[in-house]
Amino acid sequence: MIQNAYFENLSRLGKEHAEQCKAHEALKGSIIEAHGWDSPELEAWYTEKKRLEDSNPVAGGIGKAFRAWYWGTTEELEMDEFLWDREVEGFVETLRKAGLESFVYSNQSTAVMQNIHQFVAAGCTLEGPCTLIKKTNRWGEETEEQVLGLRFRL
Repeated sequence: MIQNAYFENLSRLGKEHAEQCKAHEALKGSIIEAHGWDSPELEAWYTEKKRLEDSNPVAGGIGKAFRAWYWGTTEELEMDEFLWDREVEGFVETLRKAGLESFVYSNQSTAVMQNIHQFVAAGCTLEGPCTLIKKTNRWGEETEEQVLGLRFRL
């Protein structure tokens, strides 16, 4: 993980959101006990749960960008997950807000072509094939492996 103030702030926001969700979830049992399953209080609890889910600061493409940064072990951000249509714009925008200039897309699913075209439509420039060195630590032994990908300029 390379230090990045934008992603570090997202990490803080994500943890705060998770704590809010956990605290909210803890209320459900006491609401059911006090008011029952068909109560307006439980209905309000579900409404608030939906609001919390919709306000997750690290959902969708933002979350995938965050995870790529958080779990990254290469010098350049490597994205090895497939992005759904609704996630591409958030992913690219998040990388831009984080101040990154490029990323390497290394996903090998059957829908890679779709993401390539979506990145270009989101304003990215395909620079071409590249190889990254990924560091892994398995059972206490640090190794390096080559990762094939496509570099995109933001």
